[in-house]
Amino acid sequence: MALISRILVGIIGLLALLGVGPHWFRLQHLPVERGMQALGEVGRANVRADVGGLFLAIALFAFIAAAKQSRTWALAAMVLVGSALVGRFVSLAIDGFGPRVGAPIAIEALIVAIFAMAYWAWGKKPEGL
Repeated sequence: MALISRILVGIIGLLALLGVGPHWFRLQHLPVERGMQALGEVGRANVRADVGGLFLAIALFAFIAAAKQSRTWALAAMVLVGSALVGRFVSLAIDGFGPRVGAPIAIEALIVAIFAMAYWAWGKKPEGL
């Protein structure tokens, strides 16, 4: 279970790292792909910092967690993704459910579950291991 969870956490790190690029370098595609617009210099800077930065932090935390089999880093990554998931639920409460809202919620919930599984699987090891 520990090896599988390390692999899954590493894959999440890779996918998060791949998510950085569009938010830093392909801002013109965001309205279609992500339902966001980066208007003006401040808008572009905010998307790069707030969204791209979040993806980068998740990627780094996941890579460190997988490399070190660290519960602390897995928990840190889980908190970041969990915070985004909370934002999705706030949006559901305020704006309601739309046709493209469900998939990101399901993906983020799955990622939180994988980090939680890793946190559990990487618990205290028996003495001598």
